Amino acid sequence: MENRRRLSREELEKKLENRDIENISVDDLVQLFRSDDDLINHAPDALCQIDPRDGALVIYNSKRAKRPHDNLAEVSSSSEEKKQGPCPVCTGQTTGAVDVAELSEGFTFINKNLFPILFPPEQVEEKWLSEALYPDPSHRGRISYGMHFLQWSSSYHDRDWQNMPLEDRIVLLERLAALERTLLYNSESYMPPSSQWRSQKETSGFVSIIKNYGAAVGGSLVHGHQQISWSNIMPRSFYNNWCFFTRHRQFFSKYLLEENPRELEIKDYGSAVLLVPYFMKRPFKMMLLLRDVGKQYLSELSRGELEAVAEGIHDAIRAILEIMPRIGKEPAYNMVLHNGPGAGIYLEFLPYTQETGGFEHLGMWVCQGTPLRSAQTLRDYIGS
Repeated sequence: MENRRRLSREELEKKLENRDIENISVDDLVQLFRSDDDLINHAPDALCQIDPRDGALVIYNSKRAKRPHDNLAEVSSSSEEKKQGPCPVCTGQTTGAVDVAELSEGFTFINKNLFPILFPPEQVEEKWLSEALYPDPSHRGRISYGMHFLQWSSSYHDRDWQNMPLEDRIVLLERLAALERTLLYNSESYMPPSSQWRSQKETSGFVSIIKNYGAAVGGSLVHGHQQISWSNIMPRSFYNNWCFFTRHRQFFSKYLLEENPRELEIKDYGSAVLLVPYFMKRPFKMMLLLRDVGKQYLSELSRGELEAVAEGIHDAIRAILEIMPRIGKEPAYNMVLHNGPGAGIYLEFLPYTQETGGFEHLGMWVCQGTPLRSAQTLRDYIGS
């Protein structure tokens, strides 16, 4: 066990710029980004366009094409070569860390993404603060800005959601919630409002939390991690949730909890439920929904709700990693967290079980499996 690959505490200390994300202001975070020459050299184009047909947002970032991990010869993520190859995280080749928390073994930390999809400008113009999608009649593009972080699940290379103790998984969620809270609140001088549809608290900007695992779905590093972005522009899925709310006068989470067939439920965690949606586009797609649909952000969840979410994430990811090799697929999945107005907080688990073809690009999804069969298989792996 002593030879397990990991990032040492000594190496982390060399990179530590801030210990607790809740003890730093947004202004100071911006300065940490803007004073990092490596990040400046990899800064995005800061340009956003919108597809007028469906409202899809396109962020342009030509520098990300230079990511070294994207240009390696393709190697199976489960192969010995990739498992034993050098890990830049374990060897301390990371950007400055802005948050660290102890785990039962090792630690978790949050740092700046070396190839950010968003970067903070030196000065924010007044029109950017008035509304995210300010007028652009010439179609030359709107500014896209913000910050892009990585949360490393554990300093140990072989630890991630599927094999970490419950208490450690709760710590991961608590640190994500702390980052979310720091970014969303008291940042009105830097981001446009995102709370015009909320009455409880004013929020600024949009926090997106995702996980990519496997090269087929954008996972460029094997060491377990999540990505967090804070943007001035509203992701399309957040907008879709809001549109659903305005059409139906109820949160999407509430709708699905009430309307999804009971036989598609995988596991009930009390304050959250894991299920296969009746409109499943790809085999073994899952959703984890909070029963209290009034909660819209991770930082609003109680300890019990965080525990339920931590258990659901663990079970969903473990099942994906076990099922995919058995159906002849290299393990690969995306996890995305939906939050904000109109959503009721929920997570989606999107395993890469089937390729996307031309019909899908026309909006006609051909799925090589049924929701009921997927739910039955997932229950067999996860248990009740």
